[in-house]
Amino acid sequence: MSTENRKVIRDSETFWQLDGESDLYAVTIPDPPKAGAATTIRLTHSNSYGPFDEAEFFVRVGDPGKPTAQEDLDSASDWVQARLVEELVSVDGEEKLRSEAQEPFEDETPWEGTYDAQLALAAGRHSIEIKIVSRHPDLLRSLVLTGWDITVG
Repeated sequence: MSTENRKVIRDSETFWQLDGESDLYAVTIPDPPKAGAATTIRLTHSNSYGPFDEAEFFVRVGDPGKPTAQEDLDSASDWVQARLVEELVSVDGEEKLRSEAQEPFEDETPWEGTYDAQLALAAGRHSIEIKIVSRHPDLLRSLVLTGWDITVG
């Protein structure tokens, strides 16, 4: 598979540095989103040490004037789960799909997991919120990320 067909997001104005040497990059497809059309929210979770299977990602349209609190994982009921669509690992300097790599990995193995979710967005100004649910809280805590404001035409 050629690298041009990869889904991974490595360069985005919207990103967060997370616990445990993780980064999260986010984009909308299309960019900018169009009202009434399905918008894909694509997230790439990268970790410099190796695959991180213990996290789930959810997205929702939030109110830019009243963002969800970072610790508030439960008050909203409209979270949409993002599904894993691609996993890449770097083994001996070569990038490959995780499914094609030999596991278990012996050394640090940089990993990128890309997740997609679909949202319908109305015209206007919105905030996309991301909820991370970690089953490994000493490496990555569960939290809500806000501040990703977008304008839908």
